[in-house]
Amino acid sequence: MEIDIHEAVKRNDLLYIDVRSPQEYAEASIPGAMNIPLFEDDQHHQLGIIYHKLGEQEARRLALEMVAPKLAGLTDQIVEASGNKIPFLYCQRGGMRSLSLYQVLSMTGITALRLKNGYKAYRKYINKRLVNYDLKSKLFVIHGLTGVGKTLVLKELEAQGEPIIDLEGLARHRGSVFGAVGDNNPRSQKDFDALLIEHLDRHKDSPYFVIEGEGRRIGNVYLPLFLARSMQEGEHILLTAPLEIRVKRIVDTYIQLPLNDKVLEQLKKAIFSLEHRLSNQKVEQLAAMLDKGEYYTVAELLCTDYYDHFYKDSRSEHADFCAKIDLTDIKNAAQQIIEMINNFYAFPSETAQLD
Repeated sequence: MEIDIHEAVKRNDLLYIDVRSPQEYAEASIPGAMNIPLFEDDQHHQLGIIYHKLGEQEARRLALEMVAPKLAGLTDQIVEASGNKIPFLYCQRGGMRSLSLYQVLSMTGITALRLKNGYKAYRKYINKRLVNYDLKSKLFVIHGLTGVGKTLVLKELEAQGEPIIDLEGLARHRGSVFGAVGDNNPRSQKDFDALLIEHLDRHKDSPYFVIEGEGRRIGNVYLPLFLARSMQEGEHILLTAPLEIRVKRIVDTYIQLPLNDKVLEQLKKAIFSLEHRLSNQKVEQLAAMLDKGEYYTVAELLCTDYYDHFYKDSRSEHADFCAKIDLTDIKNAAQQIIEMINNFYAFPSETAQLD
């Protein structure tokens, strides 16, 4: 039996099972879906070649040859993964891959469902929701110079039960030329959009949520226009911290000793990308310091010579902030933000000015 995405999202008794190849799944999937591929990447690629060269009939014959020995094992995986939920199968367009597994499950007496028109229908659903999303919550937007600890305070607020959305966490990118440094692969636009909708829906009944100030672009993903506008129209909070604390937080974020070669090269590549902002001599100097392990000096120079100079919107004289909060103590700062928000709703025309 097929159901469409509008019915599926209203249910909580389904386990989404993505039967596409691992590569397709890695590029974009439905949040929370488990990948149990009918074909591995090389098999999927080979079938595509056969389909274009020899036609659909020959491709189907080869597909049957490939999948027949795996059907019992795939069925066992689906049953084990599903537990007390109903397996909800989808492929790219709701075609033969999900249908084949669905038929096998049905023959063995296992109740299952299929997503009508597959992942393509889900992506269309997400796109439509992003265009028409009616965001009613007010945004409290936090700002601060690099290393101040914006992500740290968001996590602390969340731990204290406050509604937050960590955009950089959703994008798996820290929003600067150093944003993709580390082992995490930045998310695709498709996955970012899906996760964003999921988080917005989570807070749809909240009168507000806290979010970090961003431009429209975070790495390779873009914020929808409605969210960018709501951020501009929100209440803005400036977070500050002494330079030495910012430097330590930067090093703690990007440097995990022993520093492996991959991360070292990523850091150097990011530094050299700043040549147009700094100078060839300066980036060469910073790269040499990295090789020597002078991480704190590199972080301090990047703050004073680059970030603090070019990111002026995170200074009190360059924007209208409803509060200015020192972030030296993360827990204390989070409590001040909560108190400021409570004061805002108690006295909306007299938002507290915190120093």
